[in-house]
Amino acid sequence: MTYLSRKLLSTVACLLLASVTLVGCNLPAPQQPTPDLLATSAAQTVAVRLTQSAGQTPVPPSPTQEELQALASATLPEPSSTPTITPTATPDEASCDRAEYVSDVTIADDTTFTPGATFTKVWRMRNVGTCTWTNSYALVFVDGEQMNGASVVQLTSDVAPNDTVDLSVELTAPSAPDTYRGNWQLRNDEDRLFGIGEDADVSFWVQIVVIDDSDDLGLGEPTWRDTFTSSAYWYMVDTEDTRFEVKDGDLIMESIHSGTFDQWGLSNRPKLTDFYLEITARTGDECSGLDRYGVLIRAPDSSQGYVYGFSCSGRYRIYKWDGENYTGLQEWTTTPHIQSGPNQTNRLGIWAEGDTFKLYANGKLLAEVNDSEYSEGRFGLFIGSSNTDNFKVFVEEAAYWVIGE
Repeated sequence: MTYLSRKLLSTVACLLLASVTLVGCNLPAPQQPTPDLLATSAAQTVAVRLTQSAGQTPVPPSPTQEELQALASATLPEPSSTPTITPTATPDEASCDRAEYVSDVTIADDTTFTPGATFTKVWRMRNVGTCTWTNSYALVFVDGEQMNGASVVQLTSDVAPNDTVDLSVELTAPSAPDTYRGNWQLRNDEDRLFGIGEDADVSFWVQIVVIDDSDDLGLGEPTWRDTFTSSAYWYMVDTEDTRFEVKDGDLIMESIHSGTFDQWGLSNRPKLTDFYLEITARTGDECSGLDRYGVLIRAPDSSQGYVYGFSCSGRYRIYKWDGENYTGLQEWTTTPHIQSGPNQTNRLGIWAEGDTFKLYANGKLLAEVNDSEYSEGRFGLFIGSSNTDNFKVFVEEAAYWVIGE
């Protein structure tokens, strides 16, 4: 080939190369595809080729020039000119109506009652929701033991968020000895139940223990009895707040000032371990509220022991006193078996055996508690006044039965 021919061929090749280069440079600039579009296009291509190659082990080929060009020139969707807005959720019912248990105003869990005893259960609750509880709301029985209570008790006043309210219901202890629990909730003005807990769906409850009310202790004649013909068996108290004296067949205890603590005088009888002790006592002309009287037992000395008593309001309690600290074993509890008010006579009894104490009123078993700190000691009588100056109690008889003799 001549020099001219080689030069002509070289020139033609350069022109062809320039033409290809110019064509490539003049392609429209593609829009940048998003990753999800690339993935969709590749998936569709593979799906088509797998269909065409059915029955063979497919090996996905590289996209062709035409597929790449089509992909590059694809038009992305334009964004909507009006964005979609999710509406703000309205407060749900759970945040509207929510309750929080604060305390048992009356009848702590496992308070003991005799069969058929009536009592008032009171819960203190707080409105921790966003809606006011109106008189269209109600306390309602849910399940468990209803104890002859009303199924629905309407609220009598509004309870705003963060306020507290005392919810009460009149109940009657069942007739058979056992443990009973009744569950209760609140109901709003749209008949929806709600309660306590994280999801406002937990019931609050009343739980009591019904015990045998037999008054036949089978004790026979007492080991010792005093009808107070003299003060020979007792240390007489005479302080600025309390005075004891024996007169006309009674040991008269007088709490001179209202608002005083319990004060007692011991018997000089020997220490007792296991026994049943009972006193018969009559209240004076004035007697109200937590004016109170009763016995001290298992006292290692005059500053310690267990204190069991009745109040003029018809309640009972037992606590432990170690000389400095009060420990309640059974807080004040109402019972129909105590005659309340002035000029009433009651028999107060306590059975102490090991670490078990059974509490009696007029021969009826009220409760059973346990404590092991004091195993023996002397006994005595006490009086205390919350409301009445010169509150008097007349103890007509005291007796004990030693258990195990």
